[in-house]
Amino acid sequence: MSSGRKVLYFVGAGVPKAAGAFVAVEGGGEIPIPTQAEFWPVFLRLCRSNLARTQIESFLFRYFVGYRRPPYRIKPPERRKLLATVDVEEVFTFLSERTKAPSSSSQLKVYAQRIWDTLVQQVAAVFSRFEPNRQTRQTIQAFHRRHVRSFDALVSFNYDTVLEESLAGKVQWAYHGLEDATDRLSVLKPHGSINWDLVDGKVVRRTQPSKPVVVAPTHLKFVQTSAQGSGSSGYLDQAAEIRTVWEEMEREMRAAKVLVFIGYSFPVADLYFSSVLRSVLADRDGAPDVVIVNPDAVSIAARLQARFSIPRIVKYFDLGQFIDAGRQGVKRAVDAWRAA
Repeated sequence: MSSGRKVLYFVGAGVPKAAGAFVAVEGGGEIPIPTQAEFWPVFLRLCRSNLARTQIESFLFRYFVGYRRPPYRIKPPERRKLLATVDVEEVFTFLSERTKAPSSSSQLKVYAQRIWDTLVQQVAAVFSRFEPNRQTRQTIQAFHRRHVRSFDALVSFNYDTVLEESLAGKVQWAYHGLEDATDRLSVLKPHGSINWDLVDGKVVRRTQPSKPVVVAPTHLKFVQTSAQGSGSSGYLDQAAEIRTVWEEMEREMRAAKVLVFIGYSFPVADLYFSSVLRSVLADRDGAPDVVIVNPDAVSIAARLQARFSIPRIVKYFDLGQFIDAGRQGVKRAVDAWRAA
């Protein structure tokens, strides 16, 4: 990890959470940006549309909790707690697949598409409320200053924009695949973004998109869908720009000497990214060094090494600890692991 070694940073939902992203609510309270464990209670609370909230709740209770209808006699906070264990990636996978699965009835396809469209719109509405603040700027800028070099790249799996908008104003960055990233830090968002809009089949950056771009974390990302509705079901073929992002990410993975996963837990539903990682590891001359930054780094590392040919994984359990170590500190940890 010397200055000449390319590093590819993967950023998951744990990063904006650890950096201090929140939305202010009435009474002076603050709601931290959610990760998997608290996603649905927070998301449903912050939905902009009461109708959308009701539709999404009804869908979740029916298909993922086994209720014929939501228990409306229970107060909303308690009712939403019942949904806390519903896996976010599994919901996105179910919806995107049911809209295209041959075994789905026409009624289910129409219903799944309607819920998908509603969910995507509310994802944009909810996560746009989480804006950069003093703490996120300090944390993200410290990460950039101490670790990132101009020839590195960032991959964000997050729909929110806290990471990129918290970068210092002097940091020149661009969404690779949508914008010219020449001489700028490449930011790749393979799962889409709340500030991306699908206009006439083309993905463009826009503050208030009419049709936000979300790619579902499903193993069917690659399937060829029909032209009708293909732009709203979370697949890679909804636009050329999305395919370009995934192609560039895979190219970066092959070129990088070190892969750093920060706040990303390798969700089971995202089998397509796992297949990309597997093919990259098989095709490279040598395995890259891997660094995991996560409170659950030990179990994540064990899962990865059980599934992939990754001989060396360096672990950090806290974002602040990782930032403080700096690029040279991580290099020393990687070198020490190699020498052991």
